[in-house]
Amino acid sequence: MPVKAPIGLRLIAAMKIVKGFAWAGLALGLFGVVHKDVEAMARHFVQVFRISPENHYVELVLEKLGVVEPAELRKLGILTAFDASIQLTEGLGLWFGAWWAEYLVVISTGLFIPEEAAATIEKYSGLRLTILILNLVMFIYVAQLVMRRHVARRKAKHEAAAKAYSEQHPAAEA
Repeated sequence: MPVKAPIGLRLIAAMKIVKGFAWAGLALGLFGVVHKDVEAMARHFVQVFRISPENHYVELVLEKLGVVEPAELRKLGILTAFDASIQLTEGLGLWFGAWWAEYLVVISTGLFIPEEAAATIEKYSGLRLTILILNLVMFIYVAQLVMRRHVARRKAKHEAAAKAYSEQHPAAEA
């Protein structure tokens, strides 16, 4: 019977599940606009929410959206859906106490830390530093927890094997 995940893993799992659903919704939205005029949709959004179209950032966004090709939207949708599936797999695995999900989180979190550190050094901002620190804390917490749980599982497995052996070979104890 699987052991219930500790509260820290449950919090990380909840965060990953929410993030996974958000990415899945974004992916569906991207697939939904593949064959539509994205620039016209953005202009309509700007009008509905009464955002000034003369705003420098709005002009930049509208300009960029005018050159987005359907193939690019499809690629972005596929990548977003892939990330959503990874986030949901990790989150649900952690939530239900699957040992493989713990390893997956350690690997997936650890892979991006060097890149985040380099980006933080290259273009420092408080937000980048905060994200890096949070990911480092999460990585260290999960890695230590996974190691402790791994050692405990191995110990329990060896004890069970020793007990089974002693029950099958009672003369070996004497």
